[in-house]
Amino acid sequence: MIEYNAMNKTEVHKKITEEGGVSMEKTAPEETIEANESQKMTIENIEDRLRGMEYNIKNNMALSSVPILREAHHQFPDHPQVNYLLGLSYYRNHDYNKAMAYVQKAVETNPEADSYLVLLAQLYLQQNFTDEAKQLAERAYAINEKNWEAARILASLAFERNQLDRALEMTEVVLERQPKLYASHRLKTKIYLQQEESLETILNSIEVSEKHGYDDDIEYDRVYAHYIHGDFEECRKIYEYLKRTRPLSHSTAKVESLIDSMQPKKGKRSTIQNPFGIETAQPYKKTRPHIEDVLEELNELVGLDEVKDTINRIVKLMEYDKRRAYMLSIEKGEQPSYHFAFSGNPGTGKTTVARILGDIFYSLGILETGQLVEVDRSDLVGGYMGQTAQKTREIIESAKGGVLFIDEAYSLSPAKSDHGDYGAEAIEVLIKAMEDYRNDFIVVLAGYDAGMKELLKSNPGLSSRINMQIYFDDFSDKELLDIATDQAEDNHYTLTEEAEKAFLIKINQEKVSPQFANARAVRNIMESAMRERAYRLSDRSLTEEDLVILEPLDFGINPDQLFGDDIKDLMDELQSLVGLADVKEQVKSIINYVRAEKRREELGHGTNDLSLHMVFTGKPGTGKTTIARLISQILKSIGVLKRGHMIEVTRDDLVGQYVGQTGPKTLEKIKEAYGGVLFIDEAYSLYSGSESDFGFEAISTLIKEMEDNRDKLVVIMAGYPGEMELMLNMNSGIRSRVAYTIDFPDYSSAELTEIFLMGASQQGFILTDEAKETVQHVFEEGFEKRDSHFGNARSARSLFEKTKLQQSNRLAIDDEADLFTIISEDIVKA
Repeated sequence: MIEYNAMNKTEVHKKITEEGGVSMEKTAPEETIEANESQKMTIENIEDRLRGMEYNIKNNMALSSVPILREAHHQFPDHPQVNYLLGLSYYRNHDYNKAMAYVQKAVETNPEADSYLVLLAQLYLQQNFTDEAKQLAERAYAINEKNWEAARILASLAFERNQLDRALEMTEVVLERQPKLYASHRLKTKIYLQQEESLETILNSIEVSEKHGYDDDIEYDRVYAHYIHGDFEECRKIYEYLKRTRPLSHSTAKVESLIDSMQPKKGKRSTIQNPFGIETAQPYKKTRPHIEDVLEELNELVGLDEVKDTINRIVKLMEYDKRRAYMLSIEKGEQPSYHFAFSGNPGTGKTTVARILGDIFYSLGILETGQLVEVDRSDLVGGYMGQTAQKTREIIESAKGGVLFIDEAYSLSPAKSDHGDYGAEAIEVLIKAMEDYRNDFIVVLAGYDAGMKELLKSNPGLSSRINMQIYFDDFSDKELLDIATDQAEDNHYTLTEEAEKAFLIKINQEKVSPQFANARAVRNIMESAMRERAYRLSDRSLTEEDLVILEPLDFGINPDQLFGDDIKDLMDELQSLVGLADVKEQVKSIINYVRAEKRREELGHGTNDLSLHMVFTGKPGTGKTTIARLISQILKSIGVLKRGHMIEVTRDDLVGQYVGQTGPKTLEKIKEAYGGVLFIDEAYSLYSGSESDFGFEAISTLIKEMEDNRDKLVVIMAGYPGEMELMLNMNSGIRSRVAYTIDFPDYSSAELTEIFLMGASQQGFILTDEAKETVQHVFEEGFEKRDSHFGNARSARSLFEKTKLQQSNRLAIDDEADLFTIISEDIVKA
């Protein structure tokens, strides 16, 4: 195929001359007409003679004009009208290569002649250079809006590209100049059909067309007009009439197919729905979309950069092969198959891209219709022997001409132990069809990345028929916000700056879920926010602004706690805890480090992957659980953790009672902690040193999750110092994943006294000075005698509860005593 638009005019002229066999410098000897003196043209009489020749050429006398024009060209080789009329003569005689050479010369000589530009556009259309033809026709129409031939070209090209309003506008221009032009009347009808205008409008257009001509397809258009307006009875009446009067007509056969399409079709497919509730395939072939328009739709999708790049490369390859075959006159061999595997999490655009892929292959002429048929396991697999093959074949039949999209395709692959599963039968039928009907449809297998890899790995026959594997990555925060903003605009809302922050908090809380659904999660959050706003404002007087904005409260977020605004309160709470001076300093250092890393990340600098798993060592009651809970909330406040909750577990929550139970049980608790902290108390109890102990399976699962999902949770393991050190020494996998070890010392007697007094004050009690001294004495004795089971803060809480009980006994015999005063006698001495 000649790349005219990639060359300058001189190069084009030279290229056409070489390939078309036409010399623009001199007339070929065998075609030279010896003219006598009376035939000689002069510059004075040539214009009149050329005008007469143009009339003759346009009235089917082109052949007789060629000899005279050839002589004129010999005398005046650069005369634009001579070149134009020679080109027009060859065009009328279907010698397009010669015509192109002369018309190109005419346009070079006089680029403002609209008739020259139109003829050149028509020649480009013959070569399928539609973009170049469009540009030339637009130039001609801009020069002369009365040039109906230019308008006719523009109308036809606009219709092919589904630009229906433009097509109708140009068709009206044509009919204003040429009211009897049958082809334009027919195009007008087809535009009305595509626009699904009223039945009366379409039928009137058909009636007007019939006054100026007739073609076989006009009857099909009449039936289809009734079809799109739900008048199926009239469709059948016309069909019966056509069977009697035109039984062998091509139009009658097309109408028969349309009538057949009113029957139910199998599978979930891109459809229209008739009044009977029956989903049917689109029977009327829509205008073939232009590849540039389809690619524009693809490239305007949010995110998916790698996906877009891959598909654009595929399109360029196919266009190159097509152009190469044309230019080298290579006969088209067997078409390569195009089957895909799409992997990625839900909501990443796999179905949308599959639909666009159908349009792309349809626009390139590879698929007949390009429709999307979306199915899952339930549509393919039957409940008894033989039913699966039948269902699968029916689905494949319905997908011919388009794309068969199989969601969660890995579910077709049965478990090794399940010999009664019929999914394997569906795969066998599918594999055969992917080869046998490779020119008729495209298969897209879709699902989670791990599941798709396992499916293709386990079935070489299936993987060998997949040409392209495309991974759909999760959307970034910015891309998710863009999707949310688009959805808000579609519903006539705008997110305030604070609402955008609130949305990001909500979507990041969703992100930690293993079933995070990307764009679907965005849709759910936005719909919930719009409903919440309606509930909140339903009983209030509203301004116009109230009706078009979304605020943080609509997302369930306190605007005073956006992005770490509550960090100061949490750090103050940490500092207010009794004792734990070294622990507080270590926690403060960890938090400062994390905040510095986050700031560097916000400035676009590369940062280390944060791993914040910790080991807390210390006796019971030293504040390990309290500190862990605060750390979870602080990390949420600075944007490291998405939810900031804490899941507290022991061995019993993780370890099962039989083989195979522990792994899933542990994983369930880990996923429950996604977005927060998993706090494992007495973690050393998981490790016995024996691989036969089920705790070993829990540790193996835990180690993998600590590495693979360190961005989703922080694991804090707690226990006695000696036992925890032994566990770390005996399991290098855990030690290598622990970033920080914090030792929680015993509380001193003074700190325990402070904890006691603080607890009493919080409940409204006051102690006499003697009572305070007694409490101090009790804790001093306890601290001196403490052993490995010393309860620390639990001892203080226990003593307070016993004190209240002792006070109650005293109050029972002394009605005059103060209810909130604790005296020395109330203190239970050890």
